[in-house]
Amino acid sequence: MATAKQKALMGNILSQANKINAEHDVYVAQFVTRANEELYALLANMMRVCEEIWVSDCEEYLHKQIRKEMKDKWGIKTQKNTSTTSLVIRYVTRGNRQLVHNYAKVINAAREDGVNSDNLVQYIKLKGSIDAVRKKVVDIEQKKLEENKTNAQNGRVAALLSRSKNIGKIELNNGQKAYKAGCSDIEFSVTLSTWVDGEERAVASIYPSYAIIKFCLELYRLTCEIAALDDGTNKFYAACKEHGLNMDIIHRWMKDNCIEGQADALEMARYFNNDDYEYNTNTGLVKIAA
Repeated sequence: MATAKQKALMGNILSQANKINAEHDVYVAQFVTRANEELYALLANMMRVCEEIWVSDCEEYLHKQIRKEMKDKWGIKTQKNTSTTSLVIRYVTRGNRQLVHNYAKVINAAREDGVNSDNLVQYIKLKGSIDAVRKKVVDIEQKKLEENKTNAQNGRVAALLSRSKNIGKIELNNGQKAYKAGCSDIEFSVTLSTWVDGEERAVASIYPSYAIIKFCLELYRLTCEIAALDDGTNKFYAACKEHGLNMDIIHRWMKDNCIEGQADALEMARYFNNDDYEYNTNTGLVKIAA
């Protein structure tokens, strides 16, 4: 059981905490919430200036004059390719690049969503905050960067396979004249095959699909990158387990694809992930000199 002294102390602590809570609520209402709303309104006004420049027929002239004004008055230098959004925000805030960058993301995101300056405050409130809008833009940009990286890697895989020596020949229609189904946006086809009487036979040609080819190129690259880890350590086993691949099948896959060993796979993996490599049709992969 608590003593009278302990109960009195507890009552005093709770009384102080409740008082501070009330003061904090006033602070949030008067300073934080109000400050945020005033900042949103300022951003809306900045966007309104941007809109006047966007709809003008002399955007280049206005850019030049704003840049000159900032340089002459405050010694602030900006690049010629600075966007209208960033230029207006920099002029208004005289802020550093990071501040300008963050504010510009909010205005640009709103514009892309079809929101104008009249509705910007409500737009930010619905999103939650300036940081919430900015984070969404950052996430989209990061996703785009990753997508571009994957496309570049797939492009290198496609280049390697296009230039490499053929590993076999497939005859459709049992050697008769074949009307091969093709597609303008892809350069490869996918064929299903099976083993019959000790030999591999093509049993079906899959309808040409970019999605299937993209998956195949990514799987080829992944398998090659895992094969590159086969250096006698546990890394190879761990990677196979992580991606649900079988070590023995990878080794057979390497032989099927004329990949002699871990060193070849490592060089190919570096090529897929590095712009410093090119493919030489005579000698194989070559590292470009810096």
